[in-house]
This record gives sequence, structure tokens and C-alpha cells, in this order.
Amino acid sequence: MGEQAAQAGQVWLDRGGVAASRWMALSGIPVLQAESRARDNDCVLLTSVSPSLREGAREGQFSSLSPWLMNGSAGQHAIIPRAEIERRLQREGLSARMDGDADYGRGYGGRRFSVSLFDLSVIEVRRIVHHTSYITDGKRGTSVDERLRNIISKAAVRALYVQGLDFGEVDLELDDWGRATILDVRAVYLRLSAEGEADLAAAVSEFASVWAFETGQGVRVMLGADPEFVMLRPDGAIVPASRYLPRDGDAGCDSVVIRGVRRWPLAELRPAPAAEPAAVAADVRRLLNVASRRTAGAALSWRAGAVPVRGLPLGGHVHISGAALTGERLRALDNAVALPLRLLEPPSAASRRPRFGALGDFRRQSHGGFEYRTPPSWLVSPRLACGVLALVKVAAEHARDLAASRPLDDDAVRDAFYAGDRDVLLSGAAAVRESLANTSGYGKYEKYIGPLFQAIDQGRTWNEATDLRERWGIPVR
Repeated sequence: MGEQAAQAGQVWLDRGGVAASRWMALSGIPVLQAESRARDNDCVLLTSVSPSLREGAREGQFSSLSPWLMNGSAGQHAIIPRAEIERRLQREGLSARMDGDADYGRGYGGRRFSVSLFDLSVIEVRRIVHHTSYITDGKRGTSVDERLRNIISKAAVRALYVQGLDFGEVDLELDDWGRATILDVRAVYLRLSAEGEADLAAAVSEFASVWAFETGQGVRVMLGADPEFVMLRPDGAIVPASRYLPRDGDAGCDSVVIRGVRRWPLAELRPAPAAEPAAVAADVRRLLNVASRRTAGAALSWRAGAVPVRGLPLGGHVHISGAALTGERLRALDNAVALPLRLLEPPSAASRRPRFGALGDFRRQSHGGFEYRTPPSWLVSPRLACGVLALVKVAAEHARDLAASRPLDDDAVRDAFYAGDRDVLLSGAAAVRESLANTSGYGKYEKYIGPLFQAIDQGRTWNEATDLRERWGIPVR
């Protein structure tokens, strides 16, 4: 089971003495007053960079839990130099230009947008119209085609998340090729239309309902996955997986675009969703056997990991359903899954980032769940597979418990993640391991998670140069 049933958490507004906006009134969320107390399972929306909430204004100060202070880093963000904000965005693979003196005529005749966001969701996209001496807000972005809206939304969501913020606005520009450049990130709403305020109020109200349910009833997730591997000839050349495997189906192939041409070089497994990591891993083994039968007689080597073949990074995306996609949960996954895996990767894996494997990479799914896309392919061995799936399980179900210790909230640790600074990352991994061990769900999965941290302690990394079938016990036919 996931988190145990507890008293349902309340969502509060902390205005910090600032007048209420229309969306606050429409949301129906109570305001945290001087005499109010935020409990450990509560969530407080800090709508001012100078909130009124202080340590003495919440209950349970000695509990391992504490309220989620949404936009708790807004005050710190406000004093970071713009050049440093730009550096952080670029480190994560985002194009950014934060000089404040950019030419408004660049790209699409100066096509710029302001995106209002709340907890990883886009509330409103508005066109910024530039005139001779001032900027005005144009219409909502209903005229933006779906492809460009997706580009705008993904860039804006990532930019806010990278800065440690949970809601606010991002200004960006599209160039002639539809690529987004971040121009500003702020922890306040300045450009919301009347419709946008109503949409934001509805989103906050829905969030409060989900928060109360999850904190009161606990969380139990279902896991799915679509890990990839690549097939090589004896001379090291890639053999397209589409030669043996169908594009659809549970043992199929996936595509990449190479110099403008779509090709299908990757094998992709799609195990049946299950609540238990071992069940997902067992179905992965079944699908490896299916692929083995379909490639019988071919002289091939199967490789997995991060970048077993130069220029062809692999993914080990994990699907999660039964839990809301929130900033708190995504940060739990980054710390409990991505950080330990970074220490288990071989040095060559660094070439995968930041284009692939960046922190906080996710995709919403049509079934209502989401896909955590940061991990590389964990098909290297069944031990790694079970360990990764178990880490995802515990992190997704116990995101509240893990919120008190998230090393990657420290930007210096994020620098270390991308640079591969093992000393800094080892300290972070030790803190993550302790937090995981303190959750009620860890004991059930310690047999899968423990070996990963033991390998980290011993300085071991996985080997991407061996045929994965050897570790899985799959016969080479």
C-alpha cells in the first residue's frame, strides 16, 4: 500500500498582506490568518514574496512532515541576478535571454507570449503585443496552432519548475523555426485576463480537492513502462528494430528523426501495467523472450543503458497512474530516482543531457496518468529494472514524506547532477536513502532498492557494452 490514511490536508492562501485578486476569491480557498495554523499535511499557496507564514505559525513543528509551501522559494528567486537565472535555464537545455534589452522585432515579427501556470499546468497563453514605447496584452492564445502551443507550454512549464517555483508566469519568444526562448520567469501573476482568473480559480479549487483526497486516503499507484534497447551487428552497426518487431504491440519498435528522416532503430517494450514493480519486471522478461523469438537466427547484440551507441540515447520511461501529477511528486521522483541513477551511470551517459534525461521531464497521458521520462533505459539487468521501478513506486506514493529532504532543491546539487560531480551527488544520495528508509513503504521494497545504493557505495556503474540478455537469462537463439 501507499501512504496510510490520515487527516485530510487543507489548502490555504497566504497573501502576505497583499490585497486579494479575483482568482483568490473565486477559488474559495481560505486565507491563512494570523491565528490560523497550517498542519503538517496542509498546503499553503504563498502568493506574495513576503508571506505571513512563519515557523511558529504552523502545527507539528517537530514532525518529519511539514506543509507544502507552494512558491516557497519565490523570495529567493526575486533576488537572483537575471544572468544567473539565464544560466540555470540554459543548463537544463532551455534557450534563454534574460538581458531585458532584447529586440522585440526578432522572429515571427516579434511573436511573444506570456504563459500563466499553476502546478505544472498551463492556465492561459496570451500574446504580448509590442508597440513603439509600451507592451500590451493581446488576446488569449486560441489562434496558436497545436504544435506551437505544445512548444510554448512545455518550455514555460519547465522554466518555472527549474527555478523551483510552483506557480507564476513565463514570458517567451518564438523564432522563425518555432523554437522557444525564455525571456522572463516570475512568481506572480501580472497578465491574467478575466477568463484566465476564472480558469486559475477552477484549477486551484480542483487541486485542493485532490490534495484533500490524497492526504486523507493515501496513494497507491499503478506502474507501466516503455524501456528501449538497440540491436547491433557484430561489427557494431545498428540493425533497425523494425526489421524484426512491429511498430505497435507490447514488444515493438520506436522511431527517431535522423537528419529530417524518421527511422525505427529502437526496440521498445510495453509491459502490462501493475501495482508491483516485480510484476512489471516479470512482464518485461516475458517481452524480452518474445523479441528473442522474433530475432531467432540473427547475429545480434542487444544493448541498453543511457547511450550504448554514440548519438543514440535510450529512455527508460516509467508510467504512473493513480496519483496526481504535482510539482511535489515530480521533485520526489527527481531526487529519489534520477539522482541515484546518475551515480550508477557510466561516464559516457553525460552526453545524453540536457536534451534527453533532464530533471523534471514528464508527459501527461491520455488515460489520466503521466510518464516520468528522465531515467535512461534500465534494461541493463533485472536488478536495475526492479530497483528503478521500486524507487518510482515509493517516490510516487510517498512524495509528502520525501519533501523534507530533497537535495536537488539546492541549485549547487543540480549543477553537480549535470556536471557529474560525484562527491556532491554521493552526499545527496545518502540523504535520499535515509528519507526513503523512513517511509512506511520502504520495507516492502528494500530488497530491490538496497542493492542500488550498495552499488553506489562501492562506486560501481552499469556496463552498457554487454548483451543485456546475459543478465536476464534470455537464450540467444
